[in-house]
Amino acid sequence: MVSARFLRTFAQSLIAVFFGIYLIELGYSLVQMGLLVTIGSVGSAIFATLIVFIGDTLGRRRLLIGFTAVMALAGLGYAFTERYTLLAFVSFFVGSLAISGSGPRGPVQPLEQAALPDTTTAEHRTDLFALAGIGERAARLAGTIGAVAPAVLVPLLGVSEITAFKLMFVVYAVLMLVSGAMYGLLSPSVDSGVSGGGWQNPLRLESRRTIFTLAAIVSVDGFATRFVFFSLVGAWFYREYGFNLTEVAYVLAGSTALNMVSLWAAARLANRIGLLNTVIYTHIPAVAATIAIPFAPTAWLAVALWYVRAFFGQMDVPARQSYMMAIVNRDERVAMASITNVSQAAIGAATPSLATVLWQALSASAPLVASGGAQTGQPSPPVRGPALSASAPFVASGALKTVYLVGLYMAFKDVHPPEEQERAERRRLEREARRKR
Repeated sequence: MVSARFLRTFAQSLIAVFFGIYLIELGYSLVQMGLLVTIGSVGSAIFATLIVFIGDTLGRRRLLIGFTAVMALAGLGYAFTERYTLLAFVSFFVGSLAISGSGPRGPVQPLEQAALPDTTTAEHRTDLFALAGIGERAARLAGTIGAVAPAVLVPLLGVSEITAFKLMFVVYAVLMLVSGAMYGLLSPSVDSGVSGGGWQNPLRLESRRTIFTLAAIVSVDGFATRFVFFSLVGAWFYREYGFNLTEVAYVLAGSTALNMVSLWAAARLANRIGLLNTVIYTHIPAVAATIAIPFAPTAWLAVALWYVRAFFGQMDVPARQSYMMAIVNRDERVAMASITNVSQAAIGAATPSLATVLWQALSASAPLVASGGAQTGQPSPPVRGPALSASAPFVASGALKTVYLVGLYMAFKDVHPPEEQERAERRRLEREARRKR
């Protein structure tokens, strides 16, 4: 499953980079491009909501194969049509999985999240989620690099740029089919004991209170996270410290690498202190760094704080995913993953726009560009630190993250995964045995 996820993410990242350029080359406006993204997001949200009811009815493996096959067909649709109405129809099925960096990420991810625990033991569940997260980020990086392929195909094959883009959509479709075939190789254990029943009503699930409470709390995290997104951070370093494009790219690439390292560290930590403790404690330095970044008096300190945030800010992901799957019944995992995914994405969809509005509305200072910097392409220290008003998105994100952490702790501090309960009971018995000696 990890390999299939890597290939699928690689294919999606591959076309996400040049999707907007392709539409512009076809003669469509930015508004039309945005509408396609919106249509894709709506489609993803609908399908992600649908599997709450049918995820364990039709079977996880069968749905994973089916959805990747549909995305492969949609990729071929992009390759063989240029009519806007047909592109809109295709976008509904491809969804934001391929063309948008935010919003609902469709039905495949929650299906994977629900099936992953059935491919390993409880002791290694968090390790597997960490490995899947590392692979996903590596695939995004590889896909971003691979997106330069159209520039290579044009002189190599002597074709137009649009034709090169169309060939990449065919490559996307092939990769999706291979990914679907990999899902077909999954062990029947991912469906054993959960598929074949009737439609599932999430309002009647035994763990419905846990699912909807956690979904509400996690949606606050999704709202907070999107206040500080990559495009805004890049623009912030460019405007407030005079970084050029190359410097911004290095800063963001470095944070992506730290994300990958931290996921594995999170798995190791979770096995020692527990899943919920890992989620809470690792986020505290990330929140502190997020709030401190805009008040850094020098560029190097701002970058250092950004890297602190990058390392600690994603450590909760594998621990939280593992925790979510552990505290509900096996036949409720698809519902848990889907409902939290949709709620988190839905409430956070408008956050990037709100963050930029806050920054612009509160900013009373002119853009800060140091001498040299962005104009000359040579790095140079800024004349002064960023304007106080530029802190709004960072402070808002940190404040909301604090609300998320407090709410999560208060609601779930007494809810422990079965394996942690077993370890605690073993330690208690060992202590009693030592006292009797």
